[in-house]
Amino acid sequence: MKKILIVATALFVSVAFVSAQDTRQNVKETAHQAKETTKAAGRKVGREADKAGDKISTAAKNTKEDVKDGTNKALNKTDRKMKKAERKMNNSK
Repeated sequence: MKKILIVATALFVSVAFVSAQDTRQNVKETAHQAKETTKAAGRKVGREADKAGDKISTAAKNTKEDVKDGTNKALNKTDRKMKKAERKMNNSK
């Protein structure tokens, strides 16, 4: 009877030990997956921030070019009107 109790206790302890090892391994794998997921999310946030920054830079550059084009058009129009006025003055002499 004593031997049976010792064998049963040893069996119970070994089963508990194996179960604890499995649980430990599962926790370790879950923690690793969580770490990788967090890293991937961080990388995605970085990429999206870069894209947003690029879009803002492009918009700023386009705005600068639009202002420059508008100014050049206005200057050209003014220059044409001044030349026309000069021609009228010269023709009226």
